[in-house]
Amino acid sequence: MIIVTVTGKVKPQFKSLFIEHMADLAKVVRAEDGCITYQQNISADDENTLFLYEEWQSEQQLQAHLATTHMTEHFELARPWFDSVEMKTFEATETQA
Repeated sequence: MIIVTVTGKVKPQFKSLFIEHMADLAKVVRAEDGCITYQQNISADDENTLFLYEEWQSEQQLQAHLATTHMTEHFELARPWFDSVEMKTFEATETQA
């Protein structure tokens, strides 16, 4: 399983627009092959810090997701709405007892 985290500092004037945009985008992404979880969150400490948590069945499915038209359009559209964005990818491992 692949885990993706995205932390972004949204410009205050774009926050509502981005949240509406993400509600629509999430419906499309959650229907994609390999998507397990796609959850947007707002920081309890800073209302303009947004956190996206994703789980994908495989790296290949994540890469296919990132290459979709709706995601390339999303990146181009939303990029100016943010002061900063950091994306990290993790491979889930099993914990031994």
